[in-house]
Amino acid sequence: MRRPSVRTERPRALAAAAAALLALASALAASAADGDALAPDERAAILALGPWPPAAARDAGNPASGRPEGVAFGEILFHSPRLSPTGLRCASCHEPWRHFADGRAVAQGAAAGSRNTPSLLDVATHHHFGWDAARDDLGAQSLRPLDDAREMPATPAQVAASVRSDAAASARYARVFGAAPGPDDVRIRRDIGRALAAYVETLQSTRTPFDDWRDGLARGREPAPTGAFPAAARRGLRLFVGRAGCVACHAGATFSDDAVHVSLVHSTAAPGRPDDGHPAGPPNAFRTPGLRDVAATAPWLHDGSAARLCDAVRPHAATDRAPPALSTTERSDLDAFLRTLSATGEDEGGVADCGP
Repeated sequence: MRRPSVRTERPRALAAAAAALLALASALAASAADGDALAPDERAAILALGPWPPAAARDAGNPASGRPEGVAFGEILFHSPRLSPTGLRCASCHEPWRHFADGRAVAQGAAAGSRNTPSLLDVATHHHFGWDAARDDLGAQSLRPLDDAREMPATPAQVAASVRSDAAASARYARVFGAAPGPDDVRIRRDIGRALAAYVETLQSTRTPFDDWRDGLARGREPAPTGAFPAAARRGLRLFVGRAGCVACHAGATFSDDAVHVSLVHSTAAPGRPDDGHPAGPPNAFRTPGLRDVAATAPWLHDGSAARLCDAVRPHAATDRAPPALSTTERSDLDAFLRTLSATGEDEGGVADCGP
């Protein structure tokens, strides 16, 4: 076998060495531009934002959870126009092609609502549901639109009839819950919520550029900036876990502490009264939304009042500290980081503009 000549191998070796030096120089330049290497507390805070995805978990209190037939039944119900006499579907507002949101400032069902439609991705990681965190059971939360006259209102009798009158739905119900739908409307309605929950809890966001970067950090060495995770995103991440204080509420692998906090954004609910958020909490208290896939679900905030992601990162929640003032450049860096929490880094709100 003919051995490669030194003349052939040397340029390859030089090219590889040059590429390695370029990568090292880029990493050093990014570190210098952004101050210094990560401090131990920054590193620990960043590592606490993962890993992703979490292991699948079954809801032991829901007989449909984790079972293929339960998930399939829930998916059919999610897209069915029969649950509500209005013909509206769960998917009318939680559109799969819009990351299970709707792209509107506020929901539009049978009538206009007053809150933004949240994405359903990663909802299985929550312990409280809705902007106001008023439910702690996903099955009960799944039925909430049927209770709201502005969404897809339906009585228990109407919901039960939609299953009993459909042979295929009745057969699926029996396979999941062990018996054909009987005369108890309330029980059937409860089971419909469980089937919907079994489907919704399977909706999960994908891994992102941040996850790749964070996992590299977990292996012991900070990855160099890349096109998917640029130096601006690194600066934004340091703000996120540092001076900006975002991580105080947007914590953990889902970027949410699943708690309610008083918002500095005040909005109204029909017919013009203040929307107080959590029914038992302080006024204007809303649940911390998760931030995964956030760049793809414009507009933002509980009332959809932020059309730009840069506006959504303006400090808007106060607990026991005053929100810090952020410069335009700092908001741009936070914007760059938040985009790395979506698989594509793109958003539906247009090109980032963090001007006043």
